[in-house]
Amino acid sequence: MKKHILMVLSLMSSMLFSDSCNCLQGINSYQPHSFNAYSSRDILHKKTFYTNDSHRDEWQGMFSVVPEYMRSFNQNCGECSGLGSRPFWSGTNSMTYGINDGNSNVDAYQFGMGDVKGQGTITINPRVEHYGADMMLHFARNKFERGLFFTIKAPLAALSIETNITEDVAVPISDSITFTDNSDNTIVTDISDVWPTYPAQGARYKSLREAWQAGSATAEAEVSSSRHNLLVITQGRLSDCKQTAIRMADVSMTLGYKLYASDKGFVDFGFKVTCPTGNVPKGEFIFEPIVGRAGHWGVGAELSSRYEIWNNQTDQHLDFWMQGEVVHLFSGRTGFRSFDLKKNGKGSKYMLLQHYFPVTPTDDNPTGRLASFVTHAVNVTTMPVKSSFSAEGSLAAAFDYHKDNWNMMLGAEFWGRACEKLELDCCKLVKYRVANLNEYAVLGRQASEDARSFANNQAILDLHLCEPEATISKSENIVLGEGVPPAVLTYPTNLPEGVKDARVAANRIPSSLHDALDVCGAAEGRALTGRLLGELGYTFKDCHYTPHLGLFGSVEVNNTTNTTVRLWSVGAQGSLNF
Repeated sequence: MKKHILMVLSLMSSMLFSDSCNCLQGINSYQPHSFNAYSSRDILHKKTFYTNDSHRDEWQGMFSVVPEYMRSFNQNCGECSGLGSRPFWSGTNSMTYGINDGNSNVDAYQFGMGDVKGQGTITINPRVEHYGADMMLHFARNKFERGLFFTIKAPLAALSIETNITEDVAVPISDSITFTDNSDNTIVTDISDVWPTYPAQGARYKSLREAWQAGSATAEAEVSSSRHNLLVITQGRLSDCKQTAIRMADVSMTLGYKLYASDKGFVDFGFKVTCPTGNVPKGEFIFEPIVGRAGHWGVGAELSSRYEIWNNQTDQHLDFWMQGEVVHLFSGRTGFRSFDLKKNGKGSKYMLLQHYFPVTPTDDNPTGRLASFVTHAVNVTTMPVKSSFSAEGSLAAAFDYHKDNWNMMLGAEFWGRACEKLELDCCKLVKYRVANLNEYAVLGRQASEDARSFANNQAILDLHLCEPEATISKSENIVLGEGVPPAVLTYPTNLPEGVKDARVAANRIPSSLHDALDVCGAAEGRALTGRLLGELGYTFKDCHYTPHLGLFGSVEVNNTTNTTVRLWSVGAQGSLNF
């Protein structure tokens, strides 16, 4: 028996921890420890079935319900250890924003705020609540003898995430931009007069929080809407409101055989399947609440054992329990992820892109490209994906002391999940009308036109400029036409290094999504948690169905990455044997 347990432990360790994953940055999604993936809770389910003395012919059954409330705590311990650091690329749950000099984590211009004075700071401290009722139906043929068993679990669960956003707002400088012309003269002008595509002052977001949410509303129901804003984030948004998902997920089934069985204990082994009955990430919001395993199918094995290690031959005994499982998770239902651009680094999903529409080439436009609308990259780089995990597993052990009808249990559990393997779902790219990214150019702070002389002579200078290697924090100042309005402006003769003609295909985003997107950077990292649990219960042994009622509490802590959260929980357990 001991050799079998050690073999299972060795297999779990090698599968779960063979990959090395770094702390996550710039990732909008969050796949939590699934509500039904707790082996310690499975012990709570099963123990009253196997510790009561009721003998019935052939098949015996048990129905158990474990409602539990879990809540996160202490998520701000050091860099990159709290959940709030995941969507940021600063390494912490706070991020600075300012201008395009690289001294801040974000250039506010990219979020439609224009230039700002000094630095602003945005901070998020997410709070996670996981609650529901885990239901188990378990059947065994002659439970004190070798034989078949069958288990089905159907948890009804809810996950709520409250982002808790705070911000020290940077003050907008004015409705103006600063640039340097070819005569080295520093010129300040109104950006909406230069490039009408960029929002004018009255239409700009007043804070990064408002921009990232695509609007805001006060307690007095005063709404700052993005309905008519030229730059609107539709994917990868922050939400100031609590988000909640409720599902019966994930339903699992186990069919197995008791390898050893007696009045003292048993060892059983089974094959397990989990069904993707929960929800999947859609990419619309950061920290979308996911119930279940995010649309993954799971196949694997389960091992359970119990042994009575002490009995005073009257009214007391002590049991030792072990419960473990390993499942391979593979893609089931289609989910979505938001990706950064490979050339432009973390956070580039929120940079400004301009669409260059294909037209018939002419002598004046030999490239056949015409500047069109401007949008945030995340609106076009949120795509359908296939996801899998080589292994997810848990192992729980517990001591369960019984005296008369009372019992007291103390247990521990380790849960882990390997790094995620993430790839684009090529079959779904056409179905969901994913854009050809080579039609988009990374702007940095460049513009497609200079309209400063339009009011005087209706002349607009076409620039078609972009900055293919700009980042979310650093880019060149805008390059405008030569000349002084109201005179007709001419195309700049000298462009800064890195500023290119967006009409040339090589200066736009690569057409191959594998070359364009940082797919691996959006994958989940390795996760590991440890849990301590205590329970006090009472069994009505004189009743025919030997009902059991119990109360328990637990604390779950994580490793030093931000792939999971720390949780405390309280719950109850009730079961009937038949």
